[in-house]
Amino acid sequence: MRITISIFSFWIEDSTPFHWVYDKLILVIGTLFPIEMFPEIVRPIIKCTPIFVVTYGPTKLIIDFSMENFINIFIAQIIYLVISLIIIGFLYNKGVKKLNVNGG
Repeated sequence: MRITISIFSFWIEDSTPFHWVYDKLILVIGTLFPIEMFPEIVRPIIKCTPIFVVTYGPTKLIIDFSMENFINIFIAQIIYLVISLIIIGFLYNKGVKKLNVNGG
């Protein structure tokens, strides 16, 4: 996710604010507020986000390990890795075509 945000620098001058927002979302949803604190309606939505796969899922495995959760989180991480690589490759190719460097 951080690489994808950084690639936005091809189109905008400074991607730092996007990094701040991403960091705050990771901090709030992934670590400060466990998914169990959210209403039942919101939990499935959060479990479909990369935040769950990156922070909450592995943390939950450390605290309360089960092979079923490990397999689910591992598969979700593989899926998000493949999706991320496709998005990064697409954005990078689009950004390189837009890039115009003058000088050395």
